[in-house]
Amino acid sequence: MISTREVSEKLRWLRLKAHYSQEQLADYLALTQSTVSRIENGKQVPDAVTYENWMWVCKNPPKQFQFYYDGGNMQHVGF
Repeated sequence: MISTREVSEKLRWLRLKAHYSQEQLADYLALTQSTVSRIENGKQVPDAVTYENWMWVCKNPPKQFQFYYDGGNMQHVGF
């Protein structure tokens, strides 16, 4: 069985590899920065959904979108 410490170290490593600050990752996961910190320090165990989302976001960074305004409709222009 994997320990809490191993989970927290893996999640922190993934975040750093993706070049996210704790604040950025927290925004992507709809968490607070303090929750990310507690998870990375082994003081809180993430639930299964948070764990899966954390891994997915770090391995598949959100793309930056550009939009233009067209008569009330937001239109996707590109990445």
